[in-house]
Amino acid sequence: MRKIILYLTVLISLSTTAAAQKAVTGKVVDEKDGSPVVGASIRVKNGAILGTTNEQGSFSVSAPDNARALVFTYVGYDEIEVAITGNELLVSMKQASRSLNEVVVTGYATRTRRANTGSVSVVSIDDIRTQPNASFDQMLQGQAPGINVKTGSGQPGRNADVIIRGKGSINGSNAPLYILDGVEIRAGDFSSMNQNDFESVTILKDAASTAIYGSRGANGVIVITTKKGRAGRMRLSYDGQIGTARLPENQLKLMNTQEKLDFEMNIAGNPWGWSAAEVEEFSKVNTNWNDFVFRNAGMQSHQISASGGTDKTTFYTSLGYYDEEGIAIGTGIKKYNGRINIAHTDNNLKIGANMAGGWSNYTGTFEGDQSIGSPLNTVIWALPYERPYNADGSYGESVQFPFWINPAEDLIENPNRSWQLKGSGNIYLEYKLPWVKNLTYRINAGGDYSQLEGFSIIKNGTQSARQNEAFGQDFRRNGEIARSLDRRFRYTITNSLNYKTDLDQDGDHNLSVSLFTEFVKNTSRSFNYTAYGLLLPFENEAGLVPGTVDNGFIPVVGGGFPENNALMSYFGSVDYAYKGRYYLTLTGRTDGSSKLSPENRWTQYGSAGASWIVSDEDFFKFNAMNFLKLKASYGSVGNQNGIGDFPYLQQYGRGSYGGRGSLSVNRLGNNLLTWEIRSTLNIGADMEFFQSRVRASVEWYNSLTKGLYFSPFVPSTSGGNGTLLSNNGSMQNRGIEASIGVKIINKRNFKWSIDANYAYNKNTIKSLPDGQDFQLYKSFQALQVGKPFNSFYLVRYAGVNPANGNSQYYKADGKTITEQYDANDLVVLGTSDAPHNAGLTTTVSYKGIEFSAFGVLSAGNYIYNNARFNVEYNGYTTSGFARSGLTAWTTPGQITNFPRLSETTEGSTTRFLEKGDFFRLRNVQLAYTLPAEVVSRLKIQGFRIFVQGQNLYTKFKFQGWDPEVSSVNDADPNSNASVSGAQYPSLKRVTVGVNLTL
Repeated sequence: MRKIILYLTVLISLSTTAAAQKAVTGKVVDEKDGSPVVGASIRVKNGAILGTTNEQGSFSVSAPDNARALVFTYVGYDEIEVAITGNELLVSMKQASRSLNEVVVTGYATRTRRANTGSVSVVSIDDIRTQPNASFDQMLQGQAPGINVKTGSGQPGRNADVIIRGKGSINGSNAPLYILDGVEIRAGDFSSMNQNDFESVTILKDAASTAIYGSRGANGVIVITTKKGRAGRMRLSYDGQIGTARLPENQLKLMNTQEKLDFEMNIAGNPWGWSAAEVEEFSKVNTNWNDFVFRNAGMQSHQISASGGTDKTTFYTSLGYYDEEGIAIGTGIKKYNGRINIAHTDNNLKIGANMAGGWSNYTGTFEGDQSIGSPLNTVIWALPYERPYNADGSYGESVQFPFWINPAEDLIENPNRSWQLKGSGNIYLEYKLPWVKNLTYRINAGGDYSQLEGFSIIKNGTQSARQNEAFGQDFRRNGEIARSLDRRFRYTITNSLNYKTDLDQDGDHNLSVSLFTEFVKNTSRSFNYTAYGLLLPFENEAGLVPGTVDNGFIPVVGGGFPENNALMSYFGSVDYAYKGRYYLTLTGRTDGSSKLSPENRWTQYGSAGASWIVSDEDFFKFNAMNFLKLKASYGSVGNQNGIGDFPYLQQYGRGSYGGRGSLSVNRLGNNLLTWEIRSTLNIGADMEFFQSRVRASVEWYNSLTKGLYFSPFVPSTSGGNGTLLSNNGSMQNRGIEASIGVKIINKRNFKWSIDANYAYNKNTIKSLPDGQDFQLYKSFQALQVGKPFNSFYLVRYAGVNPANGNSQYYKADGKTITEQYDANDLVVLGTSDAPHNAGLTTTVSYKGIEFSAFGVLSAGNYIYNNARFNVEYNGYTTSGFARSGLTAWTTPGQITNFPRLSETTEGSTTRFLEKGDFFRLRNVQLAYTLPAEVVSRLKIQGFRIFVQGQNLYTKFKFQGWDPEVSSVNDADPNSNASVSGAQYPSLKRVTVGVNLTL
């Protein structure tokens, strides 16, 4: 009887328990694209885990009967609480933003943001990948504090100027190091790569982060990883967009026909000697040359990708096509890309490969020069009363010839083309050694191949060919062809051992030690020629006639080995953590470079970084602040880039003398030459407030570069070019960086956030060679101790004397005014490098609708407006002229800032120095994502449509197309980024796109 009663009691208890449970089913998807979230954990609030999602993102769990909500969590996503309804649940999870457990990729290792002791910025690639730019580096502008990006040129495929925490070299390279999946790549190759394949972008800024790169890390490091497959259902995605771009308004206002004729006849003294009848005829023509040189340009991009895999093997593959017309006629770029990434894990072994290839076809034009044959110059200098085309359709000519040629003809008939083949990839093997717990060996071997073929033509009979003849170059009178081929290959082999352990039983003391060896080899070769006499009816080499002494069509042939060097390195790092609260990182590296002499080849670098999670301390009682981290670091890195190969050896070049071959000293060797060394102190704090609704960071840094590369003059009896590359001089960069992110509204269906960053960098030259405190530099600039690099050196302009129309200038004392231009009054002024840079993003989303706007600010720099000088110069009144010339002084007592035209215009004055400040609305986007329930019914994984605009609004005072003048220079090696001329305008663009995942 007792057994029966006990049996019934147990049965009733089990029935009661069963009755206290309820089944809950549903699906968990990514909020952004509707893809399934595999492995998400499901639990009752403050309870145990009930289960996880499967490969389709689906789940089925049993929850207590009194449970009203379930909590869903997954690494990399924000935790979300969802009410239990009677229906199947559809849960949309949002990817976490700057989570403390976010992984920071440094190239050689990964750390959580919490444990990282250095200065690192992670760029949210998903926020920028849809921006239609042929070169990825342009998208980095304004995305993080401390990285100064100037897009410079609107020419398709041109790379941006990227500087991290100020320029640390005067004659060496200031470009950062780019690492893609552990392999170094060149910034100029981004135009042949597909940014849609990128997974993460990390910017390393201080010595604690960059010291592990040793002699390559002085200018900062940008680490890029590519997408990898994830276990689960295969995802097939299509990303595409189409759009159009137009020319912005030129703030350098030019005269129209009526204004120009009035100016010539009444102010400039009729420089062409026109008759009244000719003026009457000219007045019937009013050509806007922009309409014939520029156009509304189309673009399109398409990519198909597939990813997926099992718990052991994953893959990602893609094919991409990008086609962008330039707004200057005849220019543009087409590129084709492919990638495959695959990884396999089997017990202790993991192997993988990341392979990519690209092909680009580019047609461009000269920019950044002062050439009278450059279309971007001649379009400004064109006369409005002349036509680009004659009545019979032939190209119009000008009375200005040979000092002006038709820009439309040159762009259409004489293109500059290039074709680039790009291949990059790496294979890796990672093995957890079974006989030593937590000891891992890894080898990564990768290569980067780039082949660039260039082609340019000047067709026989064109104005450009006849211009060459007019200037005395008879051998160029019948046209010419130039072709070049440049091949570069870099391979990197890295071996590493990593050991992780807990130093005590409680796990309070954590240690990670990594040792590395690395070998980097660069090889290259180049070939080029220019051939003359394009007399046959072919627009390639088949159109050339053989060159002879009689006809003078002797080709010019060149080539060589522009880059051949190697770097051998041994380095290591130690990471120590105590209670997940105190962190210490030590790094050491020694590099040996073939560029330097054997006695100075090896140099050591190192850094130390520490951080403290103050908010984890018991005494921390600030309810509003839920996280506070303090950090500091100090270390040194080197720079050997930009000085060529083997500068410690005397180098020779080929030539001719008396009709015979000869060798001459091109460069004197210096076996004492060593690295530029940049040492940096960094102090910072990371903060989060109101349960991470507000995130902020502040950093201060002080870096000093010693042993700057200079080429002081040596006695002519030494031979060579009279200079000797050496280490002499120092330069400092100090600054602050700040960023803040605020979730103003963070409801389930309505969100509004603002993210902003700001950086200030103060550059100061601390010393120059041989105890000097002053040196002339490039055009209109000078180097002076105590002043910033790239400072202008000009006489200060004081306006126009109303009595006589003479220009007035300040003497060197800055007070006395004179009408006599005197080179002794030249003074060092502001810099062309902007010390203030900022970025601002706001995002508003309501259910599936999302609006975002992103703007950038740059301030504190100056630009020498050489384009304006050319259209205000008193000797060029016969060309297109600035509208300001209508205010030129003509009458005593006239108040104007434009002097009399009979006075020679002095260029080395601040009259043409303008502020480069600007605010640009870089990108605006409106997007709609289909709700997850609709996506599920359509049997797809995600659908998103968007429209976006680029550069729709720019506020600036600079008199030109754009204040972001280009550093690209195709003619004058003495020019620089601060001197504007032949500017390819940044375009205004609108595109429409879709993202579809099946």
